[in-house]
Amino acid sequence: MVKTLVRTRIVERISMDTVIIHQLHKRIWPSAQRESLFWSNVRYLPEQKSPKALDLYMVCNHDCNLPSVPLEHNSNVRVGLTVAMLCETVVKDGHEKPVDKLNRNDIQCQVCYCAQVNPGGWVPASALRIIYKREYPKFLHGFTKYVLSKIKTQPLMI
Repeated sequence: MVKTLVRTRIVERISMDTVIIHQLHKRIWPSAQRESLFWSNVRYLPEQKSPKALDLYMVCNHDCNLPSVPLEHNSNVRVGLTVAMLCETVVKDGHEKPVDKLNRNDIQCQVCYCAQVNPGGWVPASALRIIYKREYPKFLHGFTKYVLSKIKTQPLMI
């Protein structure tokens, strides 16, 4: 898998559920290197979950500006972004067990992901379509792989 990020760091922890993150993105030739600076908030929303869901989490990200985090190089471009993601853990059909008896084979995660990304600078629309068509599946694959690597040795927590 090709990595799309060079570096990620938490710039500031605003609260237990909100951080500001700075990312340096891998340069895609021939465009300028991109950076993103955004706040990220995660919320547990038990009252809004589907009837069959065990939990519901929402993540919202939005670009921001901080004078303390300038571009790393004058030639870099800052990405604008707004991202929303909902994640619900649901019990698969036919897996009727008490919650404390469930294992990973009994559950699945339903994800709703929406993103609006402005790459900044000038890039022809045709080039953007090619990049998005290639990068979006890489993101989904990488995100899934990351989550699976984080949970495989962890106990199921519901």
